[in-house]
Amino acid sequence: MTGLAALGEPYTALAGVYDRWTDPNPYDRWVDFITARLAQAGIGSGARVLDVCCGTGSMAVRLRDRGYQVAGIDGSAAMLGVARDRLGPLVELHQVILPAELPFTPAVFDAAICCFDSVNYLPPSALQGFFATVASALRPGGLFVFDVNSRYKLEEVFGSSQYGDDQGDFAYVWRNRYDPTRGATDFLITLFTRADDGFRREEEQHRQWWFDHDTIRNSANRSGFTTVGATADYTSSEPEPDTLRETWVLRREEPAGRNHH
Repeated sequence: MTGLAALGEPYTALAGVYDRWTDPNPYDRWVDFITARLAQAGIGSGARVLDVCCGTGSMAVRLRDRGYQVAGIDGSAAMLGVARDRLGPLVELHQVILPAELPFTPAVFDAAICCFDSVNYLPPSALQGFFATVASALRPGGLFVFDVNSRYKLEEVFGSSQYGDDQGDFAYVWRNRYDPTRGATDFLITLFTRADDGFRREEEQHRQWWFDHDTIRNSANRSGFTTVGATADYTSSEPEPDTLRETWVLRREEPAGRNHH
């Protein structure tokens, strides 16, 4: 097998080393920001929160430990396997390739989150459908907090660069290729993990798109959300031209046509 046919699904090979790879992520600061925004909307401990693209459960376990009722969905069976080991049988986890119908009763969640640039994996044609899927899970007044990598990060930081690192029992080489006509970056990740007879070599290809503010806001509005705010990287600061990560807070509106008694 050669070329793309030899590549594994994203986050299959990475699942086993993902938590160590991403250990520097400020998950606790992200959770502080999210829970503060939820509290401002009257959504406190005990509320039901859906972790969209939950990965290995790093955010879900922190929310659970703060008293929230958490459920998670992710497209990667391998990542969900790690999450199940971490979270145990009492947290509901499902494999879902978004956008798709969710395996939950509609409007059952008080809030949803989608962290660590998972939204950037959506092609532009799928963005509105994604928002509509999340909106269907939220009760009116529920919040959706998510982040996106900025255009600056995809163009200037990732760009068309390559880098790598050796972690002892695993190593990786990361190659980037930015396509300005599509507004997307392709990542080719080569992972070497220790095996009985040396190292095993696996490759994954990832693609991320960037979205401007109007695109996000309009897609969200058409899906039943209003924008509460967009800030820089889980802070209260306005995004700057060189902001790497933007954090959005949306509120689920009352569905049109619902009768009030």
